[in-house]
Amino acid sequence: MAKRSGRKRSSSASAQKKIISLIAGLLVIAAVVIFGGAELGGFGGSTPLAPLITDEHAFSMHVIDIGQGDAILLSKDGTYALVDAGETMSPSAREARSAIFAYLDSLGVKKLEFLLLTHQDYDHIGSAKDILATYDVGVVYDNGVEHTSATYENLLQYISDKKICYTIVREGDQITSPWNGVTIEILSPPQDLIMAGSSPDINENSIVLDVTYKTVSFILTGDAGKKAEAYILSAGKTVDAEILKAGHHGSSTASTDAFLKAVSPNVIVMSLGAGNDYGHPHFETLTRFAKYTDHIYRTDLDGDVVVTTDGSAYSVVTRNEHVKENMLVSGNGVRV
Repeated sequence: MAKRSGRKRSSSASAQKKIISLIAGLLVIAAVVIFGGAELGGFGGSTPLAPLITDEHAFSMHVIDIGQGDAILLSKDGTYALVDAGETMSPSAREARSAIFAYLDSLGVKKLEFLLLTHQDYDHIGSAKDILATYDVGVVYDNGVEHTSATYENLLQYISDKKICYTIVREGDQITSPWNGVTIEILSPPQDLIMAGSSPDINENSIVLDVTYKTVSFILTGDAGKKAEAYILSAGKTVDAEILKAGHHGSSTASTDAFLKAVSPNVIVMSLGAGNDYGHPHFETLTRFAKYTDHIYRTDLDGDVVVTTDGSAYSVVTRNEHVKENMLVSGNGVRV
């Protein structure tokens, strides 16, 4: 059965959870037949993926393949919001820089109810200014951590100049959901932030979200690491969730065993670039993932990943052929 608020799933209930996973040639067939041909190679296909959950009020999390960065589209009832708008820093992957726009345009997105920036790193905000210039954005959410990068300062100046609504959110805040039946809770950062010496830690103060539709929960973690995870657990938050968007691109600095045990995810999705310079995903992280689920997805291999739920069952579809045995190979080529 699906997660119930405030109650941990039993192993038997978890085993009964209906995960509908589209694999191998089935994805290609579905995309071509339903949409008349999908772009299966490269970054950010321009044809939408077809979810197996067909409820007209289904909620979806689209982890867009933008290379080494994050851009996650949330959608329901023709209404959209974006969590992060990164831009890859790899010169060899410049085509990824248009992926986020191609993906949104393929869905006919004109308006984003909100743009939430988990933290100030370039691979999470590099395209944010262009997103604001291209789409009608209702409000920008941010953690309010001071950062002196030109990209971030220019973004804040643009928000001010264009009089775009800007709101700082931290632990305990609720984001007003644009979707019926969906709640959005901020789990971290704490109000007084997580420090690295005398300054706030950029990654550890990533906004961590619990997005729940009926009985299915998604945890989105930005680049939050061990300190943030420990804080969330120490605060006594219920983080049991069906879907985890893994922290920090599969880095060993995140996804501790204690946090994974508390979340107990059925599906884990990583956003990262193929052949990245950081060795993501790290062997240690994949080893921990394998203890909790067989349903592991990663944008460097799967391309765009879309998880769709009707509030009870949920499906996972991928842009590229999903080869299960390749999911547990680290960025350094070591197999778990």
